[in-house]
Amino acid sequence: MSGATPKPSAGRPLDPDVTKAILEAVLRLIAKDGFARMSMEAVAREAAVGKPAVYRRFSDKAELVAAAFASVLRPVEPPDRGDTKAEIRELFEAIIPPDPEGFVGFVGGLFAEHRRHPEMVEAFRAAVLLPRREAALRVIRRGQQRGDLRTDLDENMLLDLVAGPGIARTFAGHPIDEDWRNRMIELWWSVATAHQPPTNGVDS
Repeated sequence: MSGATPKPSAGRPLDPDVTKAILEAVLRLIAKDGFARMSMEAVAREAAVGKPAVYRRFSDKAELVAAAFASVLRPVEPPDRGDTKAEIRELFEAIIPPDPEGFVGFVGGLFAEHRRHPEMVEAFRAAVLLPRREAALRVIRRGQQRGDLRTDLDENMLLDLVAGPGIARTFAGHPIDEDWRNRMIELWWSVATAHQPPTNGVDS
């Protein structure tokens, strides 16, 4: 799982198979009924476990939903390969949703509920989005420290240029095929590694 994880138990270790069944049940119920009709009780029934098993792992519905979404995402922090471009390619691939239609439905439904259930969006940001973003920023910083990536561009801007195109294309319903991914990486690389002007503004 990436991002949100079940809370630790003071008693016996949590059975990972039960956790997996609970998270899968959440995703099925969201797809079928949406956020508003989903409840901890319904999740327990769908997963064929007792309600205490759900509450031992997750404090509330918001935490449970965030963990379920995190469970289907790819890890976003490639290991240090000594090759910034290869790491950026891995990062780019990890950010692209593995299930574009499910991603659009989940995020759309989540933000549709933000007025009635702002805690859902906050849980998603705190447990999923921000930790994944920080992991991705470490990849950017590593490339900057090697001297491969521009340091005159803010690290958040460079990350947004990695993440934005795939997310935008997903919401537009356009395919994210290998040719598009290759061209997008080359375009990003040309921007992120372009010549940096001297700080005094005079070409040497």
